[in-house]
Parts: sequence; structure tokens; C-alpha cells
Amino acid sequence: MQKVTVPRKSRMSLGHVESDLEIERDAVITPAEGDTITVGGSVKAEGNVVIDGNLTAADIQAEDGDFEIRGDLKISGDVSIGDGNLRVSGSLSAEDVDIDRGLEVARDVRVRQLDVGGRAKIDGNLKAESVEVGGSLDVAGTAEVEDIDVGGSVHVVAQVRGKNIDVGGSAEIGGGKVTGQIDVGGAFVSTAPLEFNEIDVGGVVKLKGDSSGSKLDVGGIAKVVGNLRFDEIDVGGIIKIEGDADGGDVDVGGVLVVSGNMNLSGHFEVGGKCRIGGTLRANEIESGGRLEASEVKAQEVEIGGSITTQKGVRADSITIGDHGRVRGPLIADSITIGERSEVEELYGQRITLERRSKATSIYGADIEVESHCIILGKVLYSGSIETEEEVSFAVRPEKVDSLPEPPT
Repeated sequence: MQKVTVPRKSRMSLGHVESDLEIERDAVITPAEGDTITVGGSVKAEGNVVIDGNLTAADIQAEDGDFEIRGDLKISGDVSIGDGNLRVSGSLSAEDVDIDRGLEVARDVRVRQLDVGGRAKIDGNLKAESVEVGGSLDVAGTAEVEDIDVGGSVHVVAQVRGKNIDVGGSAEIGGGKVTGQIDVGGAFVSTAPLEFNEIDVGGVVKLKGDSSGSKLDVGGIAKVVGNLRFDEIDVGGIIKIEGDADGGDVDVGGVLVVSGNMNLSGHFEVGGKCRIGGTLRANEIESGGRLEASEVKAQEVEIGGSITTQKGVRADSITIGDHGRVRGPLIADSITIGERSEVEELYGQRITLERRSKATSIYGADIEVESHCIILGKVLYSGSIETEEEVSFAVRPEKVDSLPEPPT
């Protein structure tokens, strides 16, 4: 069947074309009846082309210009726009869409694969298996995409549901569920609750609403407005959580702030400042800087700087490094206070106070106090006490049958 040709710079009305349709440069086609042009074969175009209505066809091959559809575009096969833009004032549906420059769609997009060299702007919802954009991707609705790969920026107003998001610059989404990895070079923002597997961001992360995931890995700053559930947090700079935090392991190089409680099943390590508004629970706690919490509960606690609590630290083992500063009671089976440290009440089975340290009071089964230490209050022991030279006791140590209960 012979193809139909629309001459250059012409205006033609077409209804149903059973064969291929060839459109020359600067042509305009309008529907002969109704609002739709139907092509049984392929549409081939060169230069700027305008379809003043809906278009249905097997596939589109256009080059060296912009292809504009003033209506819906329904393609059973593929769309290829070489060295040009595709503009659709309605919705777009096709298999594979490959556009060298930019894409603008006023309504929904439903494709298998979308590949845009420049900017893709969709004012409706997006559904695809994979989306690859060299510049920016803007979606005014939801995005249901297995894999999103964008070199510049991503902005999805509503929820995203998919597997992987890989963005070279910045990304902002309206929450949703991402089962694979979110990898962003700059800043990542979720404006609504997000369920994720792994977030890996080089710069800044902001999560709004209660969110949950496996791993949060941030090189710079992370802020969570809401509760957060996780398996692992690794932040090089600062993380602030305005809510409760429940998870496995935490490793923060700089500052950690949690307004509520933090409950961990694994290891807690913070190199700088840490402030927990409620209770901090973990298997192992290691703090190199300053730690503040209402209460601390763990198996093992190691403090390299200072720790301040209102209700105390409870653990099997507590170690305070040299020059440590402690405000609040320490309660454990084994307590070791490093040299030149200052602590308050100590409650334990085995308590060691190393050289030139100061304590308010000590209540333990077996107590060892090294030289030049100062005890400002009571020292009660039920087993044994060993002291070195030049230890200052405000009150003479007393052996008792039972030790007082630590504060609750």
C-alpha cells in the first residue's frame, strides 16, 4: 500500500491512514473528522511538525525538528525523535521512547522505556520500567518506575514507587516506596513518609514523615522530621531526628541529635556530640565526644569524652576514658574510671578509680582506688577495698552487709 505524504509547509486534513505517513518540514495536520488522526503504519517526519489533534499510530520516527501533538499520543510501538523535542498537550503511551532533546507532556505518560537527552517535564503521572534522562526530570504526579537514572535533577511531587533511583545532582520526591537503592550525588529530599532499602547520598538528606529502611549512608548532613526505623545509619557529618529512632547500628562521625528515644539492637558509635532527648538503648555504646541523654542502657559503654544523664547509665560494663567527665549515676557490674576523670555516684560489683580521679560517692562490692584520688562523699563496700597512697576520703570507707539500691 502506497504511503501518504504531507508536503513541506502545507496544511492537510487527514482521518484514517492505513499505510505509512510521511510528513515533510513545517507541515500542519488536522483531523478530517472528530479529533483523532489514525495511522495504520509508521509516521516519519523531518523538521518541525504539528499534529492539531490526537494521533494514533504504530510508531514514530522523526528528526531534525520538534514534533508537537495537540492532543493525546498513542503509539503501539516505539517513538524516536532525533535532534528535536517532543511536545504532547495530552497523554503519551508507547513502548520505547527515545528523544534527543526534551520532552513535555501535559498529562500522563505510560511507556516501557523512556530515554531523554535533555529535560523531561510531565504534568501528570509517569509509569515506566526504566527512565533515563540526561538533564532534569519533573513529574507533577506519581512516578511508578522500576529504574530512574538522571544526570541532573529529579523532582516528583507525589509518591515514587520503584526499585532504584540514581541521580547525579539533586532529587526531591513525595515519599513512597523504593525497594532497591537511592543513590544521589548532591541533595535528596522526601516530603512525605518513605519506605526504602538503601539511601546513599554524598551531600544532604531530608526526610519528612515517619520513614523506614535498611541503610542510610550520608556523607554530609541528614535531617529526619518524624520517626525513623532502620538497620544501619552511617553519617559522616550531622544527623538530626525529630522523633524516635529504632534500628540496628549507628556510626556518626560528627553530631547526632534525637529528640525522642533511640533503641538499637547493635552498636552505637558517635565521634562528636550526641544529644538524645529520651532514653538511649544499645548493645554497645562508644562515644568519643560529648553524650547527653535522659537515660542510657546497654551491655557495654565506653566514653572517651563526657556523658551527662538525668537517670543514669546502666550497663554490664562501663569504661570512662582518661580526663572523662560524667554527670549522673553510673550503674554496672564492672566500672572503670580513667585517670584524671570526674564522676558522681558509682554503683557496681567491681569498681576501679584510676589515678587523680574524683568521685562524689562509691557503692560497690569490690573497690580499687588508685593514688591521688578524691572521694567527696560516702564509700560503702560489701567485699573488699584497695587504696593506694595519698587518697582523700571525705568520709571513712565503711563495709556493709548489703549495698544501697541504685536510683531508678
